[in-house]
Parts: sequence; structure tokens; C-alpha cells
Amino acid sequence: MANLVTQVLEPTIGNYFRNSAQDAEVIDFLKSRKERQDSAKMHIGHVLEQYNVYGVDTLIGDIVPPESLMKTLTDRKLAEEQKVTYTTQMMAQETRQVLEKETAIAEIQKEIVKADQGVLIAERIADASVKKATGDANSVRIQATADADRLKLMATGEAEKTRLLAKADAEKIEWIAKAEAEKISVTGNAEAEAILAKGKSSAESYRLAVEAMGGDNFTQLKVMESIGDNKVKIMPDVLIGGGNGDSSNGPISGLLGLKLLEELGKKVETPDTKELPPPPSASKK
Repeated sequence: MANLVTQVLEPTIGNYFRNSAQDAEVIDFLKSRKERQDSAKMHIGHVLEQYNVYGVDTLIGDIVPPESLMKTLTDRKLAEEQKVTYTTQMMAQETRQVLEKETAIAEIQKEIVKADQGVLIAERIADASVKKATGDANSVRIQATADADRLKLMATGEAEKTRLLAKADAEKIEWIAKAEAEKISVTGNAEAEAILAKGKSSAESYRLAVEAMGGDNFTQLKVMESIGDNKVKIMPDVLIGGGNGDSSNGPISGLLGLKLLEELGKKVETPDTKELPPPPSASKK
């Protein structure tokens, strides 16, 4: 076991790390510590297998470089880190500038979009106003047309109504006039027929009476009826007498006959009887 360690294991480990260290700087070697350790485990394990020994693991302890080298490396690393920092800051500044530029462009684009939207909205509002005005105009035109048609129909209806009423009134007046004319004609004919019939009846009655009574008797009868109907006073208040006392052939008979004829020829003014004035040639007794 001692020979294995001194003659195989130690040379193998030293040789591996010397060869591995030649290709890497201290900082890189420190940075790739885990990878170096895994690679050493595989290499050393493969060598030990040739001696029927199983290598469980290979571990790297603390790496302690010289202080001067560490300072140089540290300064260089710091410089590199600062460079990286500056580069990162520059990239950040560029990124910020790009961001600000893009932000400004985005803001400008936002304003442009807003302006475009405003223009589009204004155009749509204008179109809507034009369409609304057009619709209102069409509505007013249609309403005016409808009102005109309605008024025309109303006027036509009123005119037709007036014409029909006038026609009905004319026909009514015509029928009334025809009815009145017919009534007058019928009434006149009836009255004429009644008068004619009455006249015929009177004539027939007179004829029969004349035939029955004789002409003189009928005449005396009608004279007496007329005296009675007209209430003619035939007896005067003053009586004139003759000398021989004969009343039938004396002056009294003549005067009475004369007075009777005068009274029959007069028009009776009132129902009351009037006194007959004495004849001018008569003297009071």
C-alpha cells in the first residue's frame, strides 16, 4: 500500500495537476475548481484500476497562490470586472437611451395615434352629422310630402263632400219642388174637381128645383132666402098708403117692390140690419 501511494498515486496526482495547470491561469483554475476536481477523479480512478484499486474520489484542497500574484491577479480581475461593469453600464446607458428613444417614439407614436384617432373620430362625427342632417332633411321632406298629400286628400275629400252635399241638396230641392208641384197639381185638380162637382151638383139641384117648383116660384124662393140670409129689412118705418084701401094694387105694393129690388142690389156691409131711407118722392103720413 505504501509503495502504491508513493510510487503510483502521488506521481499520478502531481503529474495530472501540473499538466492541467499549464493550460489555465490561476484565476481560471480557481474558477474551474469543480470541473478540475471531476476530471482528476476520472483520470486517477482510471490509473488505479490498473492496479485493481478503486478510487472513490479525488478532492482538491485550498489553493493558496503567492500574495504578489494574487494582488496582480486581483487587480487585473478588478480591472476586468470594472471593464465589465463599465461595459455593462455603457450597455445599460445605451439600453436606457434606446429605451428613452423608444419611449419618446412610443409617446410620439401615441400622440400620432391619438391625433389620428382624433381625426378619425372627427371625420366620423362629421359623417354622422352629415348623415343626421341628411336624415333630418329627408325626414322633413317626407313629412312635408305626407302633410301635403294629407292636405290634398283632405281638400279633395272636402270638395267631394261639398259636391255630394250640394248634389244631395239640389236633388232634395228638386224632389221637394217636384213634390210641391205634384201636391199643387193634385190639390188644384182635386179642388177643381170638387168645385166642378159642387157646381154640377148645384146646377143639378137648381135644375131639379126649377123643374119641381117652376121658374117663378123658384126665383121668389131664392129671393126670400137671400133676404133672410142677408137680414134685409123690407118693412119700412113709414108706410105709404093709397086712397081706395086696396093694398095689393096700390102705391104701397109698388114702393115695396122698388125697395126690395134696391135692397137686393146693395152689398151687405155688416150682419146688423140697416134702416132703409125713405124714397125721395115719398111723403110721411
